[in-house]
Amino acid sequence: MNALFLLIAVSQAAKPSICTDDLSTYELPSRRGSMTKPANFTEGAVRPGFVRVRDDMCRCLPWRKRKWPALIKADLWVQPNEGTIKISYAIDEERNQHVDRMLECMGEPNFSVEPMPYTSDIVYTDGRKAVFPRYPIWIYLKEKSESDDP
Repeated sequence: MNALFLLIAVSQAAKPSICTDDLSTYELPSRRGSMTKPANFTEGAVRPGFVRVRDDMCRCLPWRKRKWPALIKADLWVQPNEGTIKISYAIDEERNQHVDRMLECMGEPNFSVEPMPYTSDIVYTDGRKAVFPRYPIWIYLKEKSESDDP
């Protein structure tokens, strides 16, 4: 029984601190730009997307810290009127079997949130519909000096 507790403690120690942080009080930056956002965009779309990114990352990280990628990039593709969010993940460094397994585990999730009424202020002369811009999330898992180590 003691070995089981030791194994659990060791596996929990191998996760980054973001995996245990309470994200409900985490200050999310507001994206700057010329587009107006729907009401409640940060709490209604960005926070649930950020929580999902964190949960996917923590669930799928390789066991050994040295196998972790230095940076995980996630793009939130929000459709506010439909209340849907699609997340796409990318890792820019050299791919290996551990990173490939991690990306496969994380997948490309789609999930629903409360719809946020939104009317685009973009008008195209050729009749195209405006696409709500992506919201990028970058999670750094290693310091610069750690990522340079072989």
